[in-house]
This record gives sequence, C-alpha cells and structure tokens, in this order.
Amino acid sequence: MSYKSKRTVVSIVTGIAFLIVYTYYALGRHAPAPDNLKSWAVTMLVSIGIGLVVSIVVQIVFHLLFSIGVAIKEQGCDDKKVERMISSLMVEDEMDKLISLKSARIGYFVTVTGFMLALVALVTGSSAVMALHILFGTFAIGAIMEGVVSVYLYEKGVLN
Repeated sequence: MSYKSKRTVVSIVTGIAFLIVYTYYALGRHAPAPDNLKSWAVTMLVSIGIGLVVSIVVQIVFHLLFSIGVAIKEQGCDDKKVERMISSLMVEDEMDKLISLKSARIGYFVTVTGFMLALVALVTGSSAVMALHILFGTFAIGAIMEGVVSVYLYEKGVLN
C-alpha cells in the first residue's frame, strides 16, 4: 500500500471514529433537548472543532511514525537518502491531482444528496434539528466516501 493510501486510510479511520463518538453523544442522555436548535448547533460546531484538532494531531503522529518506519527499514542508508525517500513519497503529481478530482466529485455528490434529503425532511414536517443531523451526517459520510474512493483509485490506478 502506498504512502498516500495509508495516509488516507488513517483519515478515514479518524473520520469514522469521530462520527461514532458524535452519534454516541447525540443518542445519549447528555445530548441537548430534541427541540433546542441553538444547543445542537453549538454542539455540532464544537464537535467539528474537536474533530479538526484530532485529525491534525493524528496526521502529525502518522507522519512521524511513517518517517520512523522508513528510517528503520532503511537502516543501512545515510540520513540524506532517507530524507529524500520520504520527501519523494510526499510529492503530488498529476495522478494525485486526478485522483483528488475524481474522489472529490463523489464526496460532493454525497454532500449534495444529503442537502437535498435535509430539505425533503423539512418539507415533510421533520424538525430542524433532524435536518441538521442529516446535513452533519452526510457531510461526514461524504468526506469518508471521498477517502474510500481515493484509496481505491490509488490502489487500482486511474485512467483519464
């Protein structure tokens, strides 16, 4: 598995863990009242902030562990060669850009579908909090799907 696939898998696992923790909180007894739109909005904003910080920390730890792993694997090489190997793995080329565009298209499709579902929920008489949860969930699922498609394309290859 390539470096970029491993990095994306770590992001996917972080996103799934974040979604599970949020769902556990939202269904738990400490969640705000079902009709309190302001409390749910604050909860979602705080959750997004915490999710971003956790994602950044996890990516930093992943890069450190990956670099240490490459250095251990290449023990006979000098430091400059190991640094060149690591930096060459992190370079973005045309294939990476194409994979990013194709996977972003899937992520946007899921997100737009969630937006439409939230509007349908409002039209059918569901609460605004339900529409917020639909939006929040589909945004998270869209990001996870984008990562899954990205890993698939990195491993399978991509055609124009």
